Amino acid sequence: MSTAMRGESKLASVWVLICSILGFGLLASPALAQFGMGMGGGDPMQMAIGRESVDRYADILGFDQVQRETAQMLHGEYLDKYKQAADALMDGMRKLQEEAGRSRDWEAMMKPMGKIAMGFMDRADELEKQFFNDLKMLAIEPGQEEAYIRVERAHRRAQMQVWGQMSMVSGGTLDLYEVARTVDVASNNAAREALLAYEAEIDPVYKRMIDRMSDFTRQQMKQMQEGFEWNEDSIARMQEAMTEMQDLGKQGKAINNRYARQVMQVLDAEKQPEWDIEVKRRTWPTVYRESKAQRQIEAAAKLEDLTTDQKESLEAIKQSYQREASPINERWAKTIDEQAESGDNNWWGWGNDNSEAEAIEEERTALDDRFVERVRSVLTPEQLEKMPEVGESGFDADAVLRQFGGG
Repeated sequence: MSTAMRGESKLASVWVLICSILGFGLLASPALAQFGMGMGGGDPMQMAIGRESVDRYADILGFDQVQRETAQMLHGEYLDKYKQAADALMDGMRKLQEEAGRSRDWEAMMKPMGKIAMGFMDRADELEKQFFNDLKMLAIEPGQEEAYIRVERAHRRAQMQVWGQMSMVSGGTLDLYEVARTVDVASNNAAREALLAYEAEIDPVYKRMIDRMSDFTRQQMKQMQEGFEWNEDSIARMQEAMTEMQDLGKQGKAINNRYARQVMQVLDAEKQPEWDIEVKRRTWPTVYRESKAQRQIEAAAKLEDLTTDQKESLEAIKQSYQREASPINERWAKTIDEQAESGDNNWWGWGNDNSEAEAIEEERTALDDRFVERVRSVLTPEQLEKMPEVGESGFDADAVLRQFGGG
């Protein structure tokens, strides 16, 4: 693939992500079809304010029980209206796709698609504004009004989990408060002070990123209504937006890195490794997500009929794996960052030379395979029957099914 073609492929992939974020199917234009991209899509409910977020806002504001219940009631009303809008959006997009499937006139569908999408964005913004206005009206006790700015910051950090994908910078959209909730540093006063300073410093960067992507997306929807054309001008505008988002992502990454180190330094010694790995998992999820070797080690350690020798062997295997995997993971993460810095990589990788990162990934996979065999060689046939299959995530799908009800 030529350099020009590779650049257009990257820009097209960004267009697909925008549509996925908004949660509607993308009717393929000739330019997208050229890159082998058909229809994409997502769930518009991913952009709605979640119940957990409302609980956190209530904590920040120090709401009493009555205020909390009122906030959740307001949120329920907000969510009902948001879902109505989301259902209407998806229904409209499905009808457009069906019509395009019959007529094969994809370009004719772009104008109504842009109109529907813009209408949904306007309605979502209206509902969000109303909910936060109502929430602010509840904050009438001493200190609550002053604390409201922290609610706005927390909301923007939550928004970054969606809009921030466009920065394509690992760690550029991190929320250290999410790390703090996982590791639980609430009892550490120095850590809390560092996080308060962090949220104030990162917020302007995240606000600019959200505003930039929101404005850019609205521009794209408007262009669709006017008859979107994939040409040099549209590619240049998208490239400009990508460059700005990457620059903001780099600023966010620098702030996140600095405060992640600062918080870790004030934690107790036993908490520091836990904090460090959680930051890495959220910064480079592909690299630091739990590997199949780690899942096998943990599953084996939980077997109830292990002998003392087996327990010692499994602990030695665990320590050995950590020593050998650590430098590989560090090289892998560094390579991802270097490729992002050079512009040769993005989150999707279409049309890019990712051979160096792929080679390191293969090296890690070979290491995992070797350690899986070491773990399983320690166990008896009867114990192996109790182990999960190699590669299983450990996610309890049956627990989800039970929530569906029925027999």
